[in-house]
Amino acid sequence: MGLGESLFDLTYLILAIGMGVRLLLEKNKNAKLFGLMAVILGGGDAFHLIPRVISHMSPLGFEAHELSLSYGKMITGITMTIFYLLFYFYYREISKDKNDMKKWTIIILSVVRIILVILPQNKWSSGGSYTMGLVRNIPFLIMGILLIVWSYKNRRTEGLKHMGLLIFLSFLFYLPVVIWVDKIPALGSLMVPKTLAYIFIVLEGFKYFIKDFSPDNLFNMSITYAVMGLCAGVFYREFTKYYAFTKATHLGKMHVHTLVLGMLVMAVFYLFSKNMNQAEIEDLKKPIIIYNVGLVFTMANMMLLGIYEVVSEGSQTLNSSAMEGISGLGHIILGFGLLYTLLKLKKLSVRSIKI
Repeated sequence: MGLGESLFDLTYLILAIGMGVRLLLEKNKNAKLFGLMAVILGGGDAFHLIPRVISHMSPLGFEAHELSLSYGKMITGITMTIFYLLFYFYYREISKDKNDMKKWTIIILSVVRIILVILPQNKWSSGGSYTMGLVRNIPFLIMGILLIVWSYKNRRTEGLKHMGLLIFLSFLFYLPVVIWVDKIPALGSLMVPKTLAYIFIVLEGFKYFIKDFSPDNLFNMSITYAVMGLCAGVFYREFTKYYAFTKATHLGKMHVHTLVLGMLVMAVFYLFSKNMNQAEIEDLKKPIIIYNVGLVFTMANMMLLGIYEVVSEGSQTLNSSAMEGISGLGHIILGFGLLYTLLKLKKLSVRSIKI
């Protein structure tokens, strides 16, 4: 359970932040807004999910990390509110619903929610307050209901088609955890489908703004991996410094792999595709998607192994053989995607020579 949840959480963070960075590179201001939403979502959730990953891997378990988990929940509470506030402005632009009453209602609910989250009565330093957990989620729930209704009413509008349903699902899985998880800890597993709903919200926006597969798209993917690689390098440096860890770790390889297999390889694909027509470029879409899936999964596995090496203190807190096996699966998908893409490029180059 700990291994599966940890890998899922890290994959989600990489996907959310990665798609957000990619959208920030678009010229469309609404794409930039959605990209900012995704980065805030992933960045905020990292403050809660990474301590959970550490707790699964550390021999000291969750009790030793109660403080970081608690404050991580506080930060996530704030960033989730900002995420939905920004989503409202995205909805406002896409639907052309310029009703100022709606705007101020969402803004006021957001401010009230954030104030409630940061109040000392939440007792974040001692694990949190159940009562305040209910109180601070009242304005958040009202926000959610309003956004569900408004988005659903505009479901025929391109860019909002499934948003109402996905927001509904995110709250459907979130609320039982808030209300009953103290009495029924197993309900915490509902955070997985809740997170899936978030991934699909980000994916819906991503597909809406990035419809065409073009050389510029590949170049922007290269820049995205450059940013992700640099972030991975910062994480490696600061994480190992915090734990005073000086041995070799997979975290030290993660930024290099991301820069080489992500930034450089995408730049090479961009150079190959520059002189292709649209039909030929579309031919590359499927293999490059497979390659990217393999690379993201490989990045998540490297991060998982690296964190485990640092925090496990030599203990077998998780099944290391299973981790290595899953990591191998990522490499297989990555290798297949690379070979598939190269064969497509070879086929396309031979075809262009004949023409």
